[in-house]
Amino acid sequence: MSSQDSVPSSVPIMHTVLRWSVILTVIIAVVGGVIGWFIAGWPGTWSAVVAAGVVLMFTAVTAISIIFAARMPSTFFMAVILGAWLVKLLAFLGVLAVVRAFDFTHDWMLWSTMLVALVGHLAIDVIVVLRSRQPYVSDVQLPESEETRPSTDNT
Repeated sequence: MSSQDSVPSSVPIMHTVLRWSVILTVIIAVVGGVIGWFIAGWPGTWSAVVAAGVVLMFTAVTAISIIFAARMPSTFFMAVILGAWLVKLLAFLGVLAVVRAFDFTHDWMLWSTMLVALVGHLAIDVIVVLRSRQPYVSDVQLPESEETRPSTDNT
């Protein structure tokens, strides 16, 4: 396997982040939906489910964009990350405008569930990265010097 085909060290980390993010989103949607039902009926339930889904969408876009751009040169990597950030910002404004236009949401449940989900997803990011045991500099190939090259001399 050549160095071009190797998987960058950030890819397995982002896969783990995605897996735990989906699990957390399901838990928050279920618990938030039940709490929302007791607070505001169906509007509370739908608000919790929508908020959990929106937060998953944003964290997933970040992780997927890093997975996609990990093998690109640094200029293109930054362009993909910036583009993903802009898409998330516009999507966030669009989703909230659409959700607020309908009567099936409860404002308090929507915002509180979104806040809990955001804090939970940030905690997942921190825990996964801290447990990844990555060196300060990874995926670096240093040029070989004359002294470290294996000798091709058969004498």
